[in-house]
Amino acid sequence: MRLFVAGLALVLLLGGETATAGKLDVAYTSMERMIVSAFLTDGGRRYLRGDPDETCAYAFIQQPRVSATGARLELRFLFAGRAGKQVAGQCVGAGDNFDIVVSGVPRYADGDIVLDEATFRSEHTLFDVFSQLIENQITPLLRIRARSHLDSYIGQLSSSGAGAVGLDAMDIQSIELGASSAVIEADFLVSVTP
Repeated sequence: MRLFVAGLALVLLLGGETATAGKLDVAYTSMERMIVSAFLTDGGRRYLRGDPDETCAYAFIQQPRVSATGARLELRFLFAGRAGKQVAGQCVGAGDNFDIVVSGVPRYADGDIVLDEATFRSEHTLFDVFSQLIENQITPLLRIRARSHLDSYIGQLSSSGAGAVGLDAMDIQSIELGASSAVIEADFLVSVTP
């Protein structure tokens, strides 16, 4: 991230249009905070079924933890769910809390970072009861609009008095996963006009 910010500072000083390459080093703890603010918007939870008022048939994820194993990014969530029905005023049905792991290989495509070859797993015996729901609800979230996030960040630089700052082009060359962060190597074209 420091190299990227330094490159932007150079662009602002030079003005005009500058193409550069940079590396973004994104800590997994930062990714966890991004997941909470973008997706777990209901008190730190994302409901996959039901809502906070439902006590018998619900499912949600919370407490994301990000790590990597080889070339696979792993997103762990605490899952809580109950597949019950009200019978004579009582909730009858299985339910529990357990960890789930969503894993995939990050790839850049058309302005987005996607997780290819996604897998969903858990050691818990009730995972099979909820696995289809989990996959159907989480799969659409495995696409991050990298270009639009960077556009937004760069657009904020315009308010610093440097003029109109824009991201004209971006291409991610590689995404490498380390022990505590992902390093994203990218080429970008940033323009600054008065």
